[in-house]
Amino acid sequence: MAADTPMSQAVRLGAAADALAALAAHLRLETERLPADPAVRAVLADVAAELVGGDVGGAGAAPVVGLARTVLRQAAELVENPGRAGGWDQVDSPLLQSIGRLSMGIADAVRSAEDVLPGLADALHRPDAELLDVGTGTGWLAIALARAYPGLRITGIDVFAPALELARANVADAGLTDRIDLRLQDAAELDEAGAFDVVWLPMPFLPATVVPGVVAAACRSLRPGGWLLPGTFAGPPDRLGQLLTDLRTVRSGGHPWRPDELLAVLDGSGLTDVTEVPRTWAAPVRLHAGRRGGS
Repeated sequence: MAADTPMSQAVRLGAAADALAALAAHLRLETERLPADPAVRAVLADVAAELVGGDVGGAGAAPVVGLARTVLRQAAELVENPGRAGGWDQVDSPLLQSIGRLSMGIADAVRSAEDVLPGLADALHRPDAELLDVGTGTGWLAIALARAYPGLRITGIDVFAPALELARANVADAGLTDRIDLRLQDAAELDEAGAFDVVWLPMPFLPATVVPGVVAAACRSLRPGGWLLPGTFAGPPDRLGQLLTDLRTVRSGGHPWRPDELLAVLDGSGLTDVTEVPRTWAAPVRLHAGRRGGS
């Protein structure tokens, strides 16, 4: 059997990219009721059925479309700018919105964590519950969490003004301006002691140099018994999957944390009940947790 060549690998990988695009296109046609050429619609439906059987459409469509847009746009940008330093200052509204919609799947991870983390369900379902969404971006995770927890109030902060501008429009369109407050603010400069029941940290977007300060500030902002929830990217468990996840993290400006490494950071911050939540959700995120002492 002939050895793989760069071209043979490229052909195989290109087919996978085409399949992802076709699945997202089919979901958009079905959920957004978009017009389409009948022949194209039929083939897209066949591709989707081959990939996922009859489980297509519904509430899960938006994160899948967001993932496809994010992966394919970021892949094209990587090819065009292979040496770019990690970080996030790209004023690309469609890409920002795609990443935001993909983050909506994190709400599923938080719901799953209710079964594992003591007191989390009570905190999130309480009528006066407060959650801090660090790195809120375009606000889609905040919107998903507000929809999942009707009594929850959310404060979303970010240092990237173009993303916050989009977030304000998204929150207004969702009718949630009374429950989601958005601020241009650095997480390391948080000065609200004991204000939040839950704090979400998007680790892939935080440079390693700022993480100690951000974690310390986040811990101070928690109420006694509150939970800090840092998330990292997740990918396929094989070696290539891990390397590609690391690449995505580094290009986002973050550090490719290993679970034991990140848990040690949380332990060192004085949090208790430090753990990684067993992953039972589809969204490509690993969820870690630590609890502030007290009650």
